[in-house]
Amino acid sequence: MKTIFLLITLFFSFLCIGQNIDSLVSKRNNLEWINELKQINSKEEKIKKIIEKIKSDSIVSKPDIPEIIVIKVDKGEDLSDAIRKRTKCKIIFVLTQKNSIRLLDLNQYPKNTIIINYFNSISIDSIEIIEGDKALSLFGTSATCGVVVLKSNNGKLKRAIKKSLKV
Repeated sequence: MKTIFLLITLFFSFLCIGQNIDSLVSKRNNLEWINELKQINSKEEKIKKIIEKIKSDSIVSKPDIPEIIVIKVDKGEDLSDAIRKRTKCKIIFVLTQKNSIRLLDLNQYPKNTIIINYFNSISIDSIEIIEGDKALSLFGTSATCGVVVLKSNNGKLKRAIKKSLKV
């Protein structure tokens, strides 16, 4: 009886994880997230939301996003609209400092966890959201969902980055 219960529990937990991954990489959900970010006026609140998104996106790695996607087109729906809505992708988060650009992907660069803990309204000078053709031209096809650029010239953040590279 215990083994049956354990198997059922495992089955449902895998089912829930799969649904969470789909919602994290859904283009529609990511575009909604970017629109919500644009509506926030406080830089501190924007930074908190960005940190949460970077951490939640670390659940999904690149191999979890399939290259080939089967799209079901509803009756009366335009094919290009269906593709645009149902494409799977992740938002790219980038930190720029003078002459350097750092990709804030915790799957590729786990040490960036240390760096994002230093993000606040003092360490981040500005936040830029790049979407559409401009994002694609600057960052390639992986920027389908858009790019969030965090700009900083903060000395404390620079030291944290140097420290994380040494560890």
